[in-house]
Amino acid sequence: MRRLLGRCVASASVAIISISGVVGLDSLPGAPVATAGAVSAAGTDVAQRAGLSAGPEILWASDAEQTRDLDEVAASGAKWINIDIDWNHIQYDGPTTWRWNAATDRIVLNARARGLNIIGTAAYSPPWARTADCPPGELHCLSANPADYGRFVGAAAARYGTQSPIERLRGSVTTWQMWNEPNHQEFSMPRPNPDLYTAMLKSAYVAAKASDPNSLVITGGTSPAGDAADGTDYSPVTWLRNLYARGARGYFDAVGHHPYMFPTNPLNAAPWNAFTQTQFLYDVMVENGDANKKVWGTEMGAPTGADPQALTEAQQAQWVRDYFLGWNTTFRAFTGPMIWFRLRDAGSNLANRWENLGLERIDRTKKPAYSVFQQVMAGGVGATVRDYTGLALPTPGRQVATNPNGGYYTLASDGTVTPHEGAPYFGSRKIIANLARALVVTRDGLGYMVLDGFGGVHKFGSANRGWIRRQVTTYFGFDIARDITLTPDGRGYTVVDGYGGIHVGGSATKYALGYWPGWDIVRGFAYSPGGGGAYLLDGFGGVHVAGDATQRKTPYWRGRDIARDIVIAPDNAGYAVLDAYGGVRPAGSAPRVVANWARWTWKHAGGLAMINGGYLVAS
Repeated sequence: MRRLLGRCVASASVAIISISGVVGLDSLPGAPVATAGAVSAAGTDVAQRAGLSAGPEILWASDAEQTRDLDEVAASGAKWINIDIDWNHIQYDGPTTWRWNAATDRIVLNARARGLNIIGTAAYSPPWARTADCPPGELHCLSANPADYGRFVGAAAARYGTQSPIERLRGSVTTWQMWNEPNHQEFSMPRPNPDLYTAMLKSAYVAAKASDPNSLVITGGTSPAGDAADGTDYSPVTWLRNLYARGARGYFDAVGHHPYMFPTNPLNAAPWNAFTQTQFLYDVMVENGDANKKVWGTEMGAPTGADPQALTEAQQAQWVRDYFLGWNTTFRAFTGPMIWFRLRDAGSNLANRWENLGLERIDRTKKPAYSVFQQVMAGGVGATVRDYTGLALPTPGRQVATNPNGGYYTLASDGTVTPHEGAPYFGSRKIIANLARALVVTRDGLGYMVLDGFGGVHKFGSANRGWIRRQVTTYFGFDIARDITLTPDGRGYTVVDGYGGIHVGGSATKYALGYWPGWDIVRGFAYSPGGGGAYLLDGFGGVHVAGDATQRKTPYWRGRDIARDIVIAPDNAGYAVLDAYGGVRPAGSAPRVVANWARWTWKHAGGLAMINGGYLVAS
């Protein structure tokens, strides 16, 4: 979409892939409303990772209109704003002219006066700098000479960065986004050019760092486009691979992405879902040695109105919560801030979705989404409702375990234990070769144990004191340990190996549940709540029982290693099995799943926990 105001304004915009036939959250029978708050982060923490764009028009708004827009952005609770640093305007008259104070100084100073952190989007080329094949009058063309773009970015970083000679501007902009949607034809006319863009990125990075060593450089936020056969669009992942192939590594500090996915709920994970693609982008970064860098969601949102791709106002409000839920849980470890586009509708034509992306209507009356946005900023993604009933929610890590006193923990493959929802932290230990396998919390909630693949049990808090501390189980010396479980009385524990071997310590009973020597197929083990029986899960979904444990009907994938974990209902009258795609398969008295926001189309799930009538899925 193009949004232009006269010859001087270039804008940040979006391109949405239209996916038909996708079932969204509101299509699920009996789906709860505004209950996505089951997983939360502190409100101030979420707000520090969130922004709200006022749209490109704010550059040219009257003083009164600009003041009101910025006041309402600040009142939303968000701490970031994305502002165009409009090269076309600033150097419209030639390579030696600079018109900073006509619009840019004003918006920068006004935004900073309200405590907003600025992402300065450096785009688009003035007439003299555009490529020869740029269509007449088109703003959105790359720079014919990458050095021209670099000089502009360097000058901007010098004026607004931490080394600025102008005291009132010093340190006002230190985060820079290099172009907008360079993978999409509309913003890289006549077609995207990864060679030219990479050269521009390199030039701009060097110039920005020379002017302000403290600056942070983000690649141009990628449009949620697909790969076009004629080269007019590149998917985000293809585009990023192209940049790396052309030597872009070392010339950016973060990757920009625009995870729009309306009318599909962002948590409906799928390979074509631009929100899901955030994970894919990070995977590419890891492959290229950039695991320590993050993906920034520099633009996203969802329109209301009468357009076939638009949402109801109630859905838009839910999408606000769901976007920040996924960003601050599943994607939290490898993402930076995410910016909602936009504060206010650009027009009043309800049939045009591009005019109705705002949290407010054009007349400044607020949609329900604005209040929800404020709630999320103030109280986290669980600000209003903390009810897990019927939900299966994703949380990052290899395994997940609840604390009986409230909250839960996730275990990363390197052994890092992360507390959530107020659960107390007792430490963790780095485990070589990503061999952390399982996590169990003590019955008093004051400690936990981590199992590594060799059978080593690492004890923290109350698990490292008294009776449990003195207990040991088998140490294998090779990667075959698969699960660890405490006895219901808290005075013993069991380690199960991949062959089905049961290794006990303390009061644990060694049940006979099946043994498959040389075949690494066991995935989970659990005691019945009273300790009078046990359950063993194999990779095909087979559940093997002993004592007072009762077998229930859950899926069986013969010959396919797809089952990942099992949890038992508190009354011992049911259980749930997790599959590798995030599917939660309850049976008997185990809670039903009304909405599963942890389902993927690739093998991604690792562990399962039952919590307050719902489930957490480690992803």
